[in-house]
Amino acid sequence: MKINEFHDMDIPDEIVPKPDYDVASDLLIFMRNDPMFYRKNFFPAVETYKENDKDTSPIENMIKGGLGQYCQKFNILNPADELMGEGDIKALTQQIIQDEMEDLAEGNSPHKKGTKKYKKHMAAIHANGG
Repeated sequence: MKINEFHDMDIPDEIVPKPDYDVASDLLIFMRNDPMFYRKNFFPAVETYKENDKDTSPIENMIKGGLGQYCQKFNILNPADELMGEGDIKALTQQIIQDEMEDLAEGNSPHKKGTKKYKKHMAAIHANGG
């Protein structure tokens, strides 16, 4: 007698364990560090968002595409929706937006980049912890 006959339930032929690490964090590192993905997907999606900051769909679509490429590159067999749900995608979208806006705000100066006034202004900002 087999165990599935006792419980009258189907046991899958192959069970793929979930990764034992934070997929969203690892995916973010992949998307930022893979030169081709960054150049062709990440940067354009962020630039599109900056043009229309109410619409997060370019970043969400970039994350979904990135998850597919990530799974393919690292031979992860789990279904994409099992690795990251819609809530995880929304949270990662907000993290990317926050990180990119901090980077954008860091370089704000009324002076032309490369001039003495610009360098002085940026030094003062960094000296004040900003």
